[in-house]
Amino acid sequence: MKDIRACEAILVPVDFTDVSDYALDHAMALATMFNFRVYLLHVISKRQKGSEKEKQAEESLGRIASRLKNEHGLRVTQRVMDGNVFDTINGVADHLGASFIVMGVHGKKGIQHLTGSYPYKVACRTHVPVLVVKDKHRHVGFRNIVVPVDFSKRSAQKITQAIRFSKVFGATVRVFGFLSSENKAKIINKEALLKSVNDIFKENNVPVTTHLMVNPDYNWPEALLVFGEQVDADLFMIVAERGGRIQDIFSPNKTERILDKTDVPVLTVMPCAEDLAAEAASANKGLITPFVDPLGLIVKE
Repeated sequence: MKDIRACEAILVPVDFTDVSDYALDHAMALATMFNFRVYLLHVISKRQKGSEKEKQAEESLGRIASRLKNEHGLRVTQRVMDGNVFDTINGVADHLGASFIVMGVHGKKGIQHLTGSYPYKVACRTHVPVLVVKDKHRHVGFRNIVVPVDFSKRSAQKITQAIRFSKVFGATVRVFGFLSSENKAKIINKEALLKSVNDIFKENNVPVTTHLMVNPDYNWPEALLVFGEQVDADLFMIVAERGGRIQDIFSPNKTERILDKTDVPVLTVMPCAEDLAAEAASANKGLITPFVDPLGLIVKE
């Protein structure tokens, strides 16, 4: 993965709703911090190409771009394109070499383009970190990044990504694990694994805390949200893996349930090329399991 300090663009899909305004709010904060340019993208269907709908979208997007330029003094570019929503977003992100995709997401009652699992479908198909937001940012940058782990080897392999981002944002990493079982042997094992993750962050001079929640009355989503409130989390960080089994992941999906219940942004990053190569070498017949439990929602006993 590219060093995000060296990249230049933030891509913001815009559907002219409140949540895309929130995405713009986060994007402008990041762009101001790193002096990135901002690229606004609105996707229409192929049948709307050349229609009044396209013209109206171009005018609306132009007004937004002008306002952002005047308010923030940053480079802002806009474009209306036709096609499939998440394929178009990913294609533009790759073309730009974008640093981030910042996307707003609607709740379950939303009816616009970016409803449901679209942000995560984008995350599964892109090389670009995807920041999914539901509300305005509270401050510039992030101070408490929660990294849920499922204690698998693959989780440990991806810690390098959390290290990179925590250093960029000057954040404290809150490593979190959960058990619904009160079995002492399992607890001791999980605590030892958490300590090993903690040590990795410390060796890289990243401020870190670790916490194992043991509560038979909670499930993973509930436990994660409770912990996020306890530490005043302003970012949940997960690591996606490229793959095609989108519907298997998202219907039904605990990650989306978490997103539906929290206003905390979720950052999804792809594993770096070295990690992908290592997994390909060790996986059976060279296959990489798609999207291996990125939020640590599946307890592997």
